[in-house]
Amino acid sequence: MTQLEEKQQQYNKPQKAAKKTKEPSAAAEFFKSFFIALLAMVTLFLALYHREAKSLIRDIMMVMKGQSKPRIEFTLPFAQKRQNILVMGVDVNHESSDPFTNTRTDTMVIVSIAPGAKDVSIISIPRDSKVYLAGTSRPDKINHAFANGGVNTSVRTVEETFGIRINRHLVMSNQGIINFIDTIGGLPIYVEKDMRYGDKTVGLYINLKKGYHRLSGSDVEGYLRFRNDELGDIGRIGRQQWFFDAILEALKDPQVLPKLPEAIKGLPKYIQTDMSVLEMLQYAKLAMAIDKSDIHVATIPGDPSSKGEISYWILRPEQTQAMIDKLVYRDKAEMLEGPLRIGILHTPATLEKANELKELLEQNGADVNLRERAKLNHDQIAIHNMDIPTAAINQIKKAIPELKNKQTVYDVVGLTSAGGDFTVVLAGNN
Repeated sequence: MTQLEEKQQQYNKPQKAAKKTKEPSAAAEFFKSFFIALLAMVTLFLALYHREAKSLIRDIMMVMKGQSKPRIEFTLPFAQKRQNILVMGVDVNHESSDPFTNTRTDTMVIVSIAPGAKDVSIISIPRDSKVYLAGTSRPDKINHAFANGGVNTSVRTVEETFGIRINRHLVMSNQGIINFIDTIGGLPIYVEKDMRYGDKTVGLYINLKKGYHRLSGSDVEGYLRFRNDELGDIGRIGRQQWFFDAILEALKDPQVLPKLPEAIKGLPKYIQTDMSVLEMLQYAKLAMAIDKSDIHVATIPGDPSSKGEISYWILRPEQTQAMIDKLVYRDKAEMLEGPLRIGILHTPATLEKANELKELLEQNGADVNLRERAKLNHDQIAIHNMDIPTAAINQIKKAIPELKNKQTVYDVVGLTSAGGDFTVVLAGNN
């Protein structure tokens, strides 16, 4: 048994991030996301006559229609040990006949589920992260691992870089997403800025206007892949998270539900996974049942860097280790001494709401700082201090219910920082 497996079974701290990666970064409600909800639909045909599968599907459909609350009756794989799932999306050229050969991962996410599904952590890995690919002695972008050796190389690279064990994987091509969105009639989503970009070598053309729109499948692909701005890959990861929220809402729409059978007919060829049908249905049931407050979302911390024509995301080793310890191995922080230092980022239009929230937070013992920006993208809670106990955040949410359903992300880099411990972002558009 390897040291990695021993640590995983004992739920101890992981190995330190490999020394070779000395340059070693949300998904609010990512797990209630497109990939998981979609998996439930894909398995409808595969498990149509399986008694347990039919029961699970019935539960999922009733929840999506708002006819009942989910009954959490999980069997394996939730009962015995933490499960780490590597979810990947590949950026396939539209002329390609094989979505899983000689392609790179445009999305790479670790979904970590505690025994009994008591908590779920979602950790996004920027595609430009500079690491040592498994089986090589040279640094490269982590998204090249799939092109070099497929799923196995991607899984091994993640395991060796972050010191965790990957138990399952799921890969999906962008063409699968495009077909699905078009079949359900498009996706309503807020585009936070004008987006224009073109690359004829891969057949990608993006021309989106700021505001709420019902996007076609190709427009959704553009929204998810756009990174031609100052935030680059990190901004793109944020848009993935808002996409996940939008697709879940769409799947609950009574007008969309009748279109789902047709939408999933062609999906199997766009998905590659080692999960069984019943495993996927159990994860789908979890997606319908878990409370948003039990989901912890983060991006691997790092800094952009460029040498010549190559751009990288240089990982911060200590902060990366602290994030893995907290979100995968569930290290418990001690309760902080003194008041929480909370920032509120607001626009001129949300000033009144910010002042009301400031008063409520101060009544609950917090030290609050207001900061105004001309524009903000989305409402969210951004946590900057990894030492804040989860219980402290939950107490604040309980005391102020309007914070409960805001997207919560770990932002240790401080992209949206106005307070030392965490920041409430009031963009006013969701």
